[in-house]
Amino acid sequence: MLGTLRPYSDAWWAVHDEIEAENDKQLGTKLVICPRCVQSPQQSEDVTGSIR
Repeated sequence: MLGTLRPYSDAWWAVHDEIEAENDKQLGTKLVICPRCVQSPQQSEDVTGSIR
């Protein structure tokens, strides 16, 4: 579908965003992060801002 549109036009971006949203949705149904990996760190551990 993107090949039929002028690259980077408003219509192209609209279709691109729809495709990306569908890809993200499909990935979200397949991707599983173990609960232990996303638990809050203990108070004594160093904390970065990358995981909350």
